[in-house]
Amino acid sequence: MRDMMRDKKRMNSIKNKLAYRSWLGLISSLVLAVSLLSLAPAAAWADDGLSADSSSDQNSNLNSNSVSSDSTPSPDSSSDENAAVDTANDTSPQAKEAFEQMIKNYFPLTPNEIQQFKNRAALQAQANARPAGAAPAEGVSSVIQVSMNPGDAMPVVRVGQGMITSLVFTDSAGQVWPITSYSIGDASAFNVQWDKKSGVMMIQGQKLYTETNMGVMLEGQQIPVMLTLLIGQKSYDYMDYVRIQGYQPGDQDMADQEASEAPEYLVKTLEGLPPSDSQPLQVSGADAQMWSYDGSYLLLTRATLLSPAWSAKFVGTGSNPLHVYQLSETPYILLSNNGVLERLTVSGGDDNND
Repeated sequence: MRDMMRDKKRMNSIKNKLAYRSWLGLISSLVLAVSLLSLAPAAAWADDGLSADSSSDQNSNLNSNSVSSDSTPSPDSSSDENAAVDTANDTSPQAKEAFEQMIKNYFPLTPNEIQQFKNRAALQAQANARPAGAAPAEGVSSVIQVSMNPGDAMPVVRVGQGMITSLVFTDSAGQVWPITSYSIGDASAFNVQWDKKSGVMMIQGQKLYTETNMGVMLEGQQIPVMLTLLIGQKSYDYMDYVRIQGYQPGDQDMADQEASEAPEYLVKTLEGLPPSDSQPLQVSGADAQMWSYDGSYLLLTRATLLSPAWSAKFVGTGSNPLHVYQLSETPYILLSNNGVLERLTVSGGDDNND
């Protein structure tokens, strides 16, 4: 800001100097022109005096021709007028120098210098617009697994100065979990936006470097979800899915179904035997298989489904089990594979294979 004010004062000073020089050059030119024009009457007056003296000596010899002399201009008078005109149109070195000086006063900078000045001003504006320090190089998106058990590490959310980070709170079923309230340690370092009814929160960093924490209360929960907020990292999170290991009160039916029983066709699909009347689908973007069955999709993958929400689910056994989900028809699916966000694209069924 100070640089901009300094540049502005410098430009005003240059303008004042140019205006002063312009008026000075103009006055000098006028004075020179008046001086040159004043020489013409003096020369004419001197010539007239000489002519008067010679005519007085010869007055007696010209009396008989006085009428014709008065009606016809003398050659000497015509030459004097031409000399005055030549003097007014003077192109002497002094006049040329005065003209060139006037041009310089009005246009002190060359076209190349003007272009260089404009480029330098653009670079200055660009530097002033950049934040101090190392700006975030790139934004990333991830899935943050949150356990409400005591002793677990507090998850970290990386925020960039002037950048927006979206936090989406979901339960184990992938349903967005509404937020009821939040509290932040250093409120002056963050701008938090939340519509007070959804489970989506947007956070913007206001400082270059800082560290604080935040507590978020979810609907139906008695304890907050604690998060660490950092500003000044090499990268920032533009979108994080904060996945709570639990279910919302309204999703208890899904939890009971997952714990007790699942449809037989899901169990068979997990064993590699999808329903005979299902149609395979083409997918890309993640390691998964999909089928179209009875107006819905069947998804087989080792990743965790984030979106959309599933209507039925069955999980295999082992350290890295398979998951089979039944969900509504959709062209895009979000998965979490060991904390890495993956986007699965559904491009069609048997008709696209032909």
